[in-house]
Amino acid sequence: MIPSIGKPVRWAALAAAALCLAAACGGGSTTTSGTVTFKGTKNVGISTALTGQSQLYGHAISQSLKLAEDDINKAGGVNGYKINVEIQDDATTVEQAVNNTKQMILQDNVVAMIGPITSAQCSATSPVSKQNKVLMIAATCNSYQLTTQPSLQNPYFVSVVPNTYMEGCAAGTDTAKKGTTNIYVVSPDYLFGRSETNAFVACLKKANPSVKIVNDPSTWFVKYPHTDWSPEVAQIQAAKPTLVYSNIFAADQISFINKATQTDPQWFTKYPLVTLASVDELQTLKDKYPLGMRIYMRAPFFQLSNSRMDAFVSAYKAKYNEYPSDWAVMDYDAIKMWAQAANAAKSFDSDQVKKQIVGKSFDSLRGYKFTIRAEDQQANVGETIGTTVDSGGKYPFPFLKDATNLKGDDLIMPVEMVKKLQAGQCKNDDFANC
Repeated sequence: MIPSIGKPVRWAALAAAALCLAAACGGGSTTTSGTVTFKGTKNVGISTALTGQSQLYGHAISQSLKLAEDDINKAGGVNGYKINVEIQDDATTVEQAVNNTKQMILQDNVVAMIGPITSAQCSATSPVSKQNKVLMIAATCNSYQLTTQPSLQNPYFVSVVPNTYMEGCAAGTDTAKKGTTNIYVVSPDYLFGRSETNAFVACLKKANPSVKIVNDPSTWFVKYPHTDWSPEVAQIQAAKPTLVYSNIFAADQISFINKATQTDPQWFTKYPLVTLASVDELQTLKDKYPLGMRIYMRAPFFQLSNSRMDAFVSAYKAKYNEYPSDWAVMDYDAIKMWAQAANAAKSFDSDQVKKQIVGKSFDSLRGYKFTIRAEDQQANVGETIGTTVDSGGKYPFPFLKDATNLKGDDLIMPVEMVKKLQAGQCKNDDFANC
């Protein structure tokens, strides 16, 4: 397991950088790993949360990328070079994510970046990627503005995660089909939370115009990160909704669940929740994760079983003694996509590698091929929605029943809407006029 501390990771990164210099990072020196001889070492960087609000996700992502690093190098590396994944802790803060990204690009000469966890961090680090012409592949941060907002457009930014429009609409349409009409909304107050919530509400009302949001929009968003959920729990109880919608995640979701169940053990029976979740939250709370929750997930291994996924789960569990989360799955797919494209390009130059990514299709652990379309460099990846139930001992945490694996082609934002957003012709989140 990768420890959730900063300095050892930092020293490891510096050591890797020193090794890279010794190997000329593209020069003539060679390194040997097992039976494979490499020309040298190339770094792929990631600033992720080994501490802070999203450390649950950073823990899984880091482990997965190191597993991918091993697999890539065993297969011969990339363009004859050994790949080293340089991991730096940003403590789930924007400032540190920017500092880490600058260091890895300007000092450590990374040839590509895997994006940070939160959309706030990606919106701040994407310009660094753009300025220095270094590919950034987003596998976790997913606000659709990252590829459509004029001020954020970056030709070197690629998304392999369902964006907030895709997720919000998937959850909103699913909720509308359930016929629930009195809904309370509470979400994190930053780009991701607002973006996904507004997409949820827009698609919910489109599918069911009679739906009623019981709390005023001015109360929809709460400070992020959020530690004291007492006021929100009390407000929800007072409003008596038939359903609560939220996209709180990681530490915030766990603290919300704990506070609600401490207040009333039957809280989630009285006020069922529709929310974003991942294997991380499930296996953190185990049997304390509420049953009967309608959750949408990006890549739950247990719902996307196939030979490639099953082999990954076995290898991940053997190495780390835990199940891989959605984030582990997606970040593994992200770096494998980059490695395949760089090998096809026979180059580490971002423009050349991008030509082998945009418009191309790639295999995934998720059991389907995904394609990066040219208009917004967004992948047509899917989403899974289901209801939490006891797994009957199959896993030490709940899994899903009545689950649906939604196809990315059915979720992805229409190209016409993308172009209007990119041209600044319609207000963000005003989907009715896009």
